[in-house]
This record gives sequence, structure tokens and C-alpha cells, in this order.
Amino acid sequence: MKKILTVLFSIVCIVTNIDAQTITANSIAQNSVKQGEEFVVTVNISKCDLSCFAQYCQQLPEGFTAQEINGGSDNANFYFEKNKVLFQWYKLPINRENVVLKFSVKVQDTLKTGKYQIPGYFTYQINNKLGYVETLSDIEITTK
Repeated sequence: MKKILTVLFSIVCIVTNIDAQTITANSIAQNSVKQGEEFVVTVNISKCDLSCFAQYCQQLPEGFTAQEINGGSDNANFYFEKNKVLFQWYKLPINRENVVLKFSVKVQDTLKTGKYQIPGYFTYQINNKLGYVETLSDIEITTK
């Protein structure tokens, strides 16, 4: 059921882009990492006064795995499956305008070197309509 709701929510969000000027999201990670090492991803979301259902999803390339950092979910439910990092809120925190997420990413030691893109998106509901904000990070994998 969770998967079906996530897919439907994502499809509708792609079609509807609402108030993207006031709601922002960015994903920050180091520029390069060696094969077999870990790095931390920090996602900053400026949600203004939103207090609705929302989610942040980041698609990791094959050979990357993610793990929740204790205290890094800002009251969201964390999931990692099929190379997708997903944070979901049934209701965003209302006592502040910004949300910060953190998770660690492990790179397989056999992963091919080179540059990888890590796309993500923040989706939310406002006035019974869905909004969508994209993020994009680049990381270079180097040899051990």
C-alpha cells in the first residue's frame, strides 16, 4: 500500500508544480569519495509555513546504499529500498520554516569510478493540490 501511494503521489506531483518560488530544497554532499567509503548527504528544505503531508525522495545509482543517521530524519519516516531514499511526513513539523535531513551513503568498493548524478525531489500538498521541487547533486567516485 505504501508503494502504491508513493507512486501515485509522485506522478501527480510531477504534473502539478505549485508555488515553487517559496518552497525550496537542496541536497548537499561532498564532491568526491573513494570506492568503499561512506559520505553524508544533507538535505535542506525551506517549507515556509507548510504543515501537510510531504515526502523527500532521492534516487541513488546502483552500487550505493543508504542508512538513516540517528536524529537526521526531522520526525519523518525513513525508508531505503530499490536504490531510493525516502523520508515521509504525515504532517510536516509546524514549529519552524526549515527541515534538515541527513543520511549516510556507502559506496561499493567495486563501483566503477567516475561522476554520478543523484537526483531528488520534495513533494508536498498545499490547498488540496500537490507541489514539487527538484534537487540534484553530483559526486565523483575515485579509486581507493
